[in-house]
Amino acid sequence: MRRGAWLFVGLVAAFVVLSSASGVALAAGKIAYVDLSQTFDKYEKTKIYDDSLSQIQQEKEKDLTQLADEIKTIEDKMPLLSEKEKAAKNKDLQEKNQKLKTLSQQVALDLRKERDEKLKEILQDIEKIIQSYAQKNGYDFILNDRVLLYGAASADVSQDIIDLLNNQYKQDTKKQPKKK
Repeated sequence: MRRGAWLFVGLVAAFVVLSSASGVALAAGKIAYVDLSQTFDKYEKTKIYDDSLSQIQQEKEKDLTQLADEIKTIEDKMPLLSEKEKAAKNKDLQEKNQKLKTLSQQVALDLRKERDEKLKEILQDIEKIIQSYAQKNGYDFILNDRVLLYGAASADVSQDIIDLLNNQYKQDTKKQPKKK
């Protein structure tokens, strides 16, 4: 009989725990998730910024290539020079090599800084749109898909967010005066 009583108490305790846990799950409300990688990649502003950064990088690489070509030209002429001329050109060569190294590091730093600023701006745009979407559609939580082990496809609101982002970007670019 004692064993039956303990079994009954155990079942009641399990029922209480399970019913309170389901109450917590029900209290969580409406939940969705967003694939941030997909959202980031399909956002028009990301594409524009990527093109812009590529263009800047190509321009900077031209400057670096030009300086590297100057160094190569000096190095190629070195064997043909007298010892006195070699000494003078050697100093010039060292200065140009140092300038190339410094300029290369500065270009990489500038590009990284520019990329980080643009990345921050894009992520802020995404966050604002997600917050607005959640409030308008009654979501209590919208999660990043990277924290999910499983998410039903019906809970994925990524395409809605992408559409809102791109529509907002189009509206913002129409408001801005055209550059001549």
